[in-house]
Amino acid sequence: YRTDPETVELTYSDIKCLDPEVFLKSPVINFYIQYLRKSRPCDDLYIFNTYFYSKLEEALSRTGECGSQFSKLRRWWRSVDIFKTPYLLLPIHGQVHWSLVIIFMPAKEIKSGPRVFHLDSLGLHSSDKVFGVIESYLIEEWRHLQKDSSYDIPFSDTIWRHLSRNIHKEKIEVPQQQNDFDCGVFMLYYIDKFIQEAPDDLTGVRPCKFGRKWFSPVEASGLRKRIRVLLIDIFQNAPPSDRNLVSHADDDSEDEEDKGKDTIVIV
Repeated sequence: YRTDPETVELTYSDIKCLDPEVFLKSPVINFYIQYLRKSRPCDDLYIFNTYFYSKLEEALSRTGECGSQFSKLRRWWRSVDIFKTPYLLLPIHGQVHWSLVIIFMPAKEIKSGPRVFHLDSLGLHSSDKVFGVIESYLIEEWRHLQKDSSYDIPFSDTIWRHLSRNIHKEKIEVPQQQNDFDCGVFMLYYIDKFIQEAPDDLTGVRPCKFGRKWFSPVEASGLRKRIRVLLIDIFQNAPPSDRNLVSHADDDSEDEEDKGKDTIVIV
């Protein structure tokens, strides 16, 4: 299971990152992403895990090797046609901060290309840099699909032929965190709210009513406690077949009571 990009492996000590004033870790974020993915049919929404964006940056940065590196990366979305999936969500991590990209693929009849939105709860990530990576990603996949003459294109012929000129990019005003440590929580809450509100109608310019008043910052911060309760319940009630007893002798936990706790694998 370790080779599956969608596998989430959690240890009991990972729950500590849900304590007050602590940065969320990738295993916990990926757990909640998997939890949310099950709340909406996967044919109209795909959420990448937290490791994908850095792998994408790495592949795109290898001059002269981009094509071969990119082909190896396709296992991350092997079951998904990204241009025919209405909503793609990508967590962005860098500089000890989290933000979110939402890629919206509008309906063919409105004659628009992909629309890329960047949501950042502190404004610490360069939207221009993020947009550059996402645009390169879409163009690389477009080039790959161009080789298949039987591919049923999801946009109008003109838009598809000149895709690189038809990728709309927009930094979105969103509710801002009120502290230095809730960026991961806010990023997850953006995903949570978006999944609840994203319309099935794909003919709009924006897929959601974004804005600084989209939700209360206090509402988002409360997600930390809800995830903690959810995870503790899962660990306490998971059947033995879903657990692997492991030693935490090498982890950074200082509490003896956490050593030797269970690891749970979620696929």
